[in-house]
Amino acid sequence: MNILLIDDHFCSRAGVAGLLQQMFPETRVFEADDVLQGLNIARASLLNLVFLDVNLPDQDGLVGLKIFRNEFPKLSVIMFSAMDHQSMVYECLRLGAMGFITKNLSRQDFIQALLDVLSGKVYLPSSVTSAKRLNNAGLELRPVTDAETLGLTPREFLVLSLLVQGLCNKDIARLMGICEQTVKNHLRILFLKFSVTRRVELLVKLFEMGVVIGKPGSWQKNLEDQAC
Repeated sequence: MNILLIDDHFCSRAGVAGLLQQMFPETRVFEADDVLQGLNIARASLLNLVFLDVNLPDQDGLVGLKIFRNEFPKLSVIMFSAMDHQSMVYECLRLGAMGFITKNLSRQDFIQALLDVLSGKVYLPSSVTSAKRLNNAGLELRPVTDAETLGLTPREFLVLSLLVQGLCNKDIARLMGICEQTVKNHLRILFLKFSVTRRVELLVKLFEMGVVIGKPGSWQKNLEDQAC
């Protein structure tokens, strides 16, 4: 696995690089000070993942994200920042980032965030997605516990509930006892109903709508009901 770190702070890069190599000894970690240097590395190497700092000396990290997404549309990019303002996180997701990791995460949380992204999940800081922060942002929360409220079928709502938990297609399929292609079919319908094209856009749409899917653990009850 090849991972590129783009951060103008040497100590930050070195810390992340060291942790990555401890977790995955076979991983090759490339380092860059700015977007241009990072692009040159990406053009010369087959990368699996890019960590991109939001604040860089040569240009804004969001501009860099646009460039990477345009030139390498299949390459996963995680934004990396000391701040986690909602507007910034949402904009990163809209531009195609697969996650947003804050630099103040604990070692354990950072490892979990990385594993989530590598397994196909979307990682967002809990400080952004929590109901408390949504309230502070002036959003009117809409707790939703049934499919009809969102115009969905029970199965679509169940898939949405699991997606919001951060699960990837494979895990959703396993928990629901269906194949991954069926999960993809449900997601395609969800994308159409919410007028989005990607799972991260769907998450952003729900956050902007102030929609909170059920209560913690309620999706587990939904699974039990589906099995009955």
